Amino acid sequence: MNGQQLFSLIMARVKQVIGLYAFVLMPMWGMFFLNETVFFGIWNVFGIVPRALDVGSMIGIVASWTMHGNFSHLLGNTITLLQILFLFGLFEKNAYRTVIKLVIASGLVTWVIGSPHSINIGASGLCFAMIGYMIGGAVFARRWGYLLACIVMGTGYWLIIKQGLMPQQGISFAAHFGGLCAGLLLGANSKHTYQVGSIR
Repeated sequence: MNGQQLFSLIMARVKQVIGLYAFVLMPMWGMFFLNETVFFGIWNVFGIVPRALDVGSMIGIVASWTMHGNFSHLLGNTITLLQILFLFGLFEKNAYRTVIKLVIASGLVTWVIGSPHSINIGASGLCFAMIGYMIGGAVFARRWGYLLACIVMGTGYWLIIKQGLMPQQGISFAAHFGGLCAGLLLGANSKHTYQVGSIR
C-alpha cells in the first residue's frame, strides 16, 4: 500500500466514523426527545421483555438501544459510544452492517437470558456488544487493528466491563452480559483485510 492509498483509506475511515456517529447517536437522541415531548414515555414500553412473544418485545430486540429512562442514562451511553464508535469506524470495513448485526444479536441474547419480569432498554447492550466484537476480533480472529484498540483502551474497557457486569439495581445485567457474549462470538468469527481499490 503506497502513500496515496493509505491516505485514501484513512480519509474513508474518518468519513465512516462521522457517519457512524450520525447512524447510531441521532436515532438515540431523536427518539429520546420524541419520547419525552410527543410519546409521553410510551416508547420505552417496547423494551425487551425476555422470552415474551408479543409485538412490543420483538420491537425491543431491534430498537431498545434507542430507549433511555432519563437524560443521564442517555448521556452516559453517548459518552461511551463516542469512544467506541471512533475506534470501530477506523478499523471495521463494513461498520454499518456490523453494527446492525450487533444490535440484533445483543437484543436476541438479552431476550433469551434475561429475567422474564424485566424490561430491558438502553444502548449499553450495544456498547458491550461492540467492545466484545473488538476483543473477539483481536484475540480470536487476529485483527491487529482491534488488538491495538484494545491495548489503547484497555483500562477503559476493563472498567466498563467490570462495572457493567456487577449486578446492580436498575441496571440490566442481561443486556450487558448478553451484548458482550454476542459481540465476542461475532468478533471471533470476523475476517478482515485492509484493501483499497485502485486509484487512478
